[in-house]
Amino acid sequence: MLRIMGSALAVAALVALSVPADAQAAGKQVKVVESVTVDAPPSKVWGVVGDFSSLGWHPAVKSTTAPNGNATGSERRVDLGGPVLVEQLVRRNDKRQSLTYKILDNGENQKVLPVQHYVSTIRVKPSGKGSTVTWSSTFDPAPGSDAATAKKAIQGVYRGGLDNLPKVVGKS
Repeated sequence: MLRIMGSALAVAALVALSVPADAQAAGKQVKVVESVTVDAPPSKVWGVVGDFSSLGWHPAVKSTTAPNGNATGSERRVDLGGPVLVEQLVRRNDKRQSLTYKILDNGENQKVLPVQHYVSTIRVKPSGKGSTVTWSSTFDPAPGSDAATAKKAIQGVYRGGLDNLPKVVGKS
């Protein structure tokens, strides 16, 4: 009888241990990092990408509104010409030329980008006589999406903006 109970406990322990592993695999965070080098000093580049209230440097963005500007907790609405994303500023550091924000998890945002628990950082660093801008994030795929699809969508957003950035900075 003890042998059967011991086997039953061992099976129960294995099942209990396998459930968290499966749950973690389903919610495994995805990381995306993209960057571009810009032939302009960091202060000039930061003047463009460091303003949370303006994503005018990204060609997919029709308009951005952020009534509280660069204040921590500020929310911005990013109009993509129909779909609108709602994002919140987590922190902004002028000295380090870094800005971190998150997409607010709601069904509408997930229709635009198949992600949830999305947190992103844009950084500007000196690079030779110019600057390197790095845009990175971590997130989970939204329900009904997979990691590869979500990653490809975010990479496309980043490349669209970063590839356009040297043109915009050159005009400012």
